[in-house]
Amino acid sequence: MEKFVAVCGTNGSVPEVFSKSTEEAVKAVSNNCGNLLFQYAACQLIKSPTKLVGKDISWDPHFINENAGSLVVPSANFLREGFDFSGMVSFLRKIKIPLFFLGLGAQANDLSQTTFDFHPSVFELIEILREQAVGISVRGEFTQRVLQSFGVNHSLVTGCPSNFINPISNFPELISKKYDQPLDCFIYNADEPWPKNPNKKLVEKLIVNWCLSSNGIMVQQAVPQMIQYLRRNNVFSEPKVKSNFEEKLARSLMPDKPINEFQDFINLRTRTYFTVHQWMEDTSKFNFSIGLRLHGNMIAWQSGTPALWIYHDARTQELVETMELPRVSLHNFLDKCKSIEEARDYFNFEPNKYNERRKYLRSQLDKVLEGTNFGQD
Repeated sequence: MEKFVAVCGTNGSVPEVFSKSTEEAVKAVSNNCGNLLFQYAACQLIKSPTKLVGKDISWDPHFINENAGSLVVPSANFLREGFDFSGMVSFLRKIKIPLFFLGLGAQANDLSQTTFDFHPSVFELIEILREQAVGISVRGEFTQRVLQSFGVNHSLVTGCPSNFINPISNFPELISKKYDQPLDCFIYNADEPWPKNPNKKLVEKLIVNWCLSSNGIMVQQAVPQMIQYLRRNNVFSEPKVKSNFEEKLARSLMPDKPINEFQDFINLRTRTYFTVHQWMEDTSKFNFSIGLRLHGNMIAWQSGTPALWIYHDARTQELVETMELPRVSLHNFLDKCKSIEEARDYFNFEPNKYNERRKYLRSQLDKVLEGTNFGQD
């Protein structure tokens, strides 16, 4: 058998998702449809034949070691507190071929955090990174410093792999030109419906209200209960949501509106996606994208739609600063933005500066992939 690159995750879509239960659908994306984006991007970066672990081949370390040339793990915020990574760590311990992590991130309240209460499995992951990983691409300098504090010294800062999806060299200029168009319609990439941070809850209610008054839609990419609710009319989406879920959600997002207006909003102005290509095509039709979600905004950005990232923790701040993306802090957003038009005024974007940064980050990513059988162009 010809050697291939084994890749953990998806290639950017969940096959036949329409006939899957919501439990099956969200399990395929690890409870967050945003994971589809960087997994899709990772697959696009690989030039050699690939096989998806869990889809094309089984999670069998012996088979992978015998038949694959390398294993790639498109990575999220794996370095976070309260996260049990035991299953994946057990699998990775048995891998003997070159091992690569792409887009690895650390999660913290702010960029000054230096101590972490990690689950033992995350400390084991760090040991794997230190002793087994041939290449490690990290989201930014904060994650790099966290790894260095644990003796992992061979990572390179690349941002998120999703930043390299669009192959058109002048797409940053096209984004800038699109920004000059009238604001006819926009997308809100929503966070969780009941965030622990009260300021994030204020953002949710504020932008949902803008959607109602300014021709916007809401995209929900995570929270299984929320996705279950959005799929409630799909006959395959058992189990059904709890009877009081709709009422609680309405009180959280639209407390001043009657229930029928909330239902109309959900039915007509709310989306969730399980396929990157359709997600990109839909977002390309809007004039602007905004929200707390990195990948929701990024998918619009890569399709040529201007976007504004509202950063609220070290993870999101690290990413948007590393990639030179238009951004505003959560505090400044709530203090200064009283309408979608005012929020759009925060779109401070220099195409040349972004392009140069993007080229540099891609060169760093290519270095991570050197010496593999990826066959980089």
